[in-house]
Amino acid sequence: MLVLGVSWLILAPLCLWLLLRGNGATRLGSVVALAGLEAATIWVNSTVRLPPAPAAAQPAVMAAPAAGAAGHTAACAARLPAPELARPDRRQGELHAVTLFWRAAADECGTATVVLRRENRGVKVWLHEGPVKRRPGGARTLPVSVADGVASTRVRLAPPLPGKGAFRAIDGRTGRPITLR
Repeated sequence: MLVLGVSWLILAPLCLWLLLRGNGATRLGSVVALAGLEAATIWVNSTVRLPPAPAAAQPAVMAAPAAGAAGHTAACAARLPAPELARPDRRQGELHAVTLFWRAAADECGTATVVLRRENRGVKVWLHEGPVKRRPGGARTLPVSVADGVASTRVRLAPPLPGKGAFRAIDGRTGRPITLR
């Protein structure tokens, strides 16, 4: 591998220079050398077998879900959780995201489908967990985190809401305001 890397560093610029400045035979030799380097690279990459990554280095999404209230189960029931708390994320005077919190179920889903509709200085929020029969327009499926019996998901606002004024979050199904934190 090291020899191949050094060959690329030395031969590739030389071959390119000869392609531009050389005569017919040197140009042909340059093309053959570059093709040989490419073929050698493909062959070396096809023969290298990397060991499997240790379990700690694998992403959390690939890990098997844990059962119980602290984790997510593979099969979760369809439900419509009511967001109880919203935490706005402001940067440079603009509202970039909202984190929504609700009571976690024993069979909490690993994802939630969220629909946001902008309304003046706020948003209306609809949450759905589990399989969705008809996906509404503008729906996003986002990961859900669970800690101490509380589920949460972070929803980015694109484009951000400008200004530092009052922000309101409203439950789309009930019309009730969601408490801000």
